[in-house]
Amino acid sequence: MKKVVVLGGDGFCGWPTALHLSDTGHDIVIVDNLSRRNIDNELEVTSLTPYQPMSTRLKTWREVSG
Repeated sequence: MKKVVVLGGDGFCGWPTALHLSDTGHDIVIVDNLSRRNIDNELEVTSLTPYQPMSTRLKTWREVSG
């Protein structure tokens, strides 16, 4: 399979795209500056599209991709 770079891989579209590509056997590299997480934290707001902590996301990644 191919190596794929997913820009914005922590985002609403990037995360499921990266999971899918990884599940189909591609080697994935995620590039994301996590700016949305930082902005939400600084403003002490909750996102309308909730996201899980990175540790939870990585656990899910391992479960899906092996």
